[in-house]
Amino acid sequence: MTLRDVRTHYFHANATAIGGYIEKPLARIIPVQSPTSLSPSGGADQASTANFQFDPFENIMSARLTRSGVEGTFRDGNPRTRAMARVEDLDVLGVIHADELFAYISTEHPGKVPDVPIVKFGKSAINGLRVGNASLTVHLNTELLDSKDFPTQPHLREIAIWKWAKKDFASSKEFLQCSLVSKIDINGTLPGRQVEPNIIEIDNIGRMHLAELLVSGTSYELIMMRLELGCPTVGSATMSATKVNGGGH
Repeated sequence: MTLRDVRTHYFHANATAIGGYIEKPLARIIPVQSPTSLSPSGGADQASTANFQFDPFENIMSARLTRSGVEGTFRDGNPRTRAMARVEDLDVLGVIHADELFAYISTEHPGKVPDVPIVKFGKSAINGLRVGNASLTVHLNTELLDSKDFPTQPHLREIAIWKWAKKDFASSKEFLQCSLVSKIDINGTLPGRQVEPNIIEIDNIGRMHLAELLVSGTSYELIMMRLELGCPTVGSATMSATKVNGGGH
């Protein structure tokens, strides 16, 4: 048998539908729902749960369905990774509701130096979001990192993504926090206020971060909802989170 002399690619991806913790009124862990992880050699993994309820007596959190999946394959000789996470019919403290939170990331690596992938966010979406009596229509820029050709430098070094994030470009930084949210249309009376394009501050709840994107030199993480719970329930939770981070030599 003759082995091909080709570049070795190590796959890496994970996805979770729900997870977090509560500090007050009692310290408790929110069990991770639908966790999936990819083998370094690729393959696939998927998971789902139905009728999730966390502390139904306090009405803290529930979801009708959670699902996630990861996949690592080769397409036309190039390594391709996909990760997705979905939460349906989410309810948090009887105030935050979402019909669907769907996170999707795919990467395709060139299989050669520089090993910078084409990144797509597919049909990532936030649908049917309501806060109190207000309906929120969330518009996403899912083509933020999209390109037809393989990039010649890491996305973190592209000035365009820093402009999108409204932050000064810093070549020394190894991490950028931004969002896919382009705008949010609010219909009705919001029990709080919008403090950033993707951040809603909710009375007696805390802060809700939407479609948060974390980019480093080699990884891409998309979190469709992250909650900083403040009062009277204190804690943190994420919904529909995916991360892709692979490379080769």
